[in-house]
Amino acid sequence: MPLRPISRRGFLFATGGAATVALSAALAGCGDDAPSGAASGGGAWEFTDDRGKKITRDKRPERVVAYVSSAAALWDFGIHPIGVFGPQKTESGDKELQAGNIDLAKETSLGNAWDDFDLEKFIGLRPDLLVTGLTGTEDTALWAITPEMNPKVEKVAPILALSEYKVSLPKVIERYEALAKALGADVASDAVTKAKSEFKAASDDLAAAAKEKSGLKVLVLYADKDGVYIAKPEFFADLSYYKELGLDIVAGGGSEDYWEQLSWEQIGKYPADLILTDTRTFALSRQQMAEYPTWRALPAVTAGQVGDWSAEPRFNYTLAAPVIRKLTAAVKKARTDIAA
Repeated sequence: MPLRPISRRGFLFATGGAATVALSAALAGCGDDAPSGAASGGGAWEFTDDRGKKITRDKRPERVVAYVSSAAALWDFGIHPIGVFGPQKTESGDKELQAGNIDLAKETSLGNAWDDFDLEKFIGLRPDLLVTGLTGTEDTALWAITPEMNPKVEKVAPILALSEYKVSLPKVIERYEALAKALGADVASDAVTKAKSEFKAASDDLAAAAKEKSGLKVLVLYADKDGVYIAKPEFFADLSYYKELGLDIVAGGGSEDYWEQLSWEQIGKYPADLILTDTRTFALSRQQMAEYPTWRALPAVTAGQVGDWSAEPRFNYTLAAPVIRKLTAAVKKARTDIAA
């Protein structure tokens, strides 16, 4: 099935298939809003998702099913879903990037691909709640749950959706933290507090590196055999956050959300000092990209100033901090005189 990138996860299947804002300020705002979720031991439970939809249950949900990256976000806050859907394992059996720290051996897989959701297994799990994300392409479009599947799922359990579209990374993490707390997690635990501190330190280091390397132009892209897709940072939670921290990320043009598609012959359209490439398994590796002369000729490539982009942002502090540290190391090593 042909793929076109549309977002962080982020691909639209062809029809016919199942289809610096300072970190401290961002975190300080966490407690300023009216609470969106509530739970008490055996009492009624509610949470307002990012569609503005109030999810209500007679008691706090305990049997949660989640899209894989939503499950990974909740996992390190202490909420372990009983079922996961979406890409979890590669063809070789390795864990997919978006699975984070999930112990897949303890999970029931409801499907290992974007368009694979086993409704019978879902029913058999007797879930209280399904958690997924909003694509942003439409107000109510959900990751991996098609409009046709939606009413069938909601006959079994309500769907709770959080947005990662045009929202900065700390805000998305904050929403998963709020959901985890509403589901009974101790978000003030030593582990979460330590992770939050490490996330802030990593963010501060990136901000300092970006300031030191003022003028460094960073290009972020996904590549396949049809060409390259230049990321538009305002649509990606991680990239928009890096811009807030002072990193100069070159933005793709055009009217489409998320990406500007270019042919391999057009790959030099945007001069860059540092290029970050998508590391997901279905993207071309840099070894494969090296087969294209136009890629090899790019100044950043000839200078060896190429790094990884975790195009599946990590929506908790534990997962996000090492990604930011790796990016900071690439920024610190890069020269600012490469872009033409």
